[in-house]
Amino acid sequence: MLTNDTINFGKYNGKTLGHVLKDRKYCMWLKGEEWFRESHTYLFNRINEYKPRSYFVSPTTECTDFLSDYEFFNLKKIEDVELPLTESEKSCYSYYLEMIEGLKNSIYIRLEDDDENPYDIKAPVRWLKKFEKVYGIPRVEFKEFLASYDLINIPYIVERIKKEGGIEYKGAQSFLIAKERSLKQEKWWETILKKKYGESLTVQYVFEKCIFDFLNIDTHTIFECKLGLKDFCEDQHRKYKLVLEKYRIVYLISKDCVIDMEQRKIFTTKLDKYEKYFINISKPSYLDLLIIDQKFETVVVEDLTVLFGT
Repeated sequence: MLTNDTINFGKYNGKTLGHVLKDRKYCMWLKGEEWFRESHTYLFNRINEYKPRSYFVSPTTECTDFLSDYEFFNLKKIEDVELPLTESEKSCYSYYLEMIEGLKNSIYIRLEDDDENPYDIKAPVRWLKKFEKVYGIPRVEFKEFLASYDLINIPYIVERIKKEGGIEYKGAQSFLIAKERSLKQEKWWETILKKKYGESLTVQYVFEKCIFDFLNIDTHTIFECKLGLKDFCEDQHRKYKLVLEKYRIVYLISKDCVIDMEQRKIFTTKLDKYEKYFINISKPSYLDLLIIDQKFETVVVEDLTVLFGT
């Protein structure tokens, strides 16, 4: 049914405003487009006034007390969030609250113990792995949840806490560096794939709660970027196969390796690097086991770009 919330353009054509609002980067781009402001006044106003974080953070009265004032120490309970969260999003938010409450309690414990610097707390470790184990939800969905509602990730909260104690925290910086590397790698592959497939290639395609790095509907191919083999996510892989079962998956590893799951082949410009990886591997991932058990063939190529175009 056609309503004021119906989207009739772009990547969310046929969907509703609610889908667009969760894509914060797309919203930022739309707000800067003159054609959108002039032709879709209602949608522009709704996007412009939407402040997702405000639905989660309780307003506070300034009292110059960090533990009382810091906005992420004043998050609402799940039942008080006036947004139509999915069950998966509720699980993500529940874990988010748990993690932040743990950080806040660490400060109180250090205060009670008269520690010299109560803000010198320990950053949580393997917390995303714990999330996947407890809730059975891929970590990528947790990150997508935070991005959809303008909520900052845990490393940034740890950084802010330590800053209160005059401590420079490198963890969030490392997170930023990794993210920047990932974006650069995706852009590198995007340039190559667009030269080969042109308009047939879709970037960051959203379908059935999945965000595919690159999708070629004509050739039924999913292209997924990973900085390294260790970044492979079994849950994501299984979900992609379930959602688009007739599509083949091609993993683009770093800038020197392509893994075609259907052909069971590893194409690389750096044979030694990947041979050493499999020789020295101590805790093989699901992908590692697939490659070993199904005896993937390793093919050395001088130019990875020749693999695409068909």
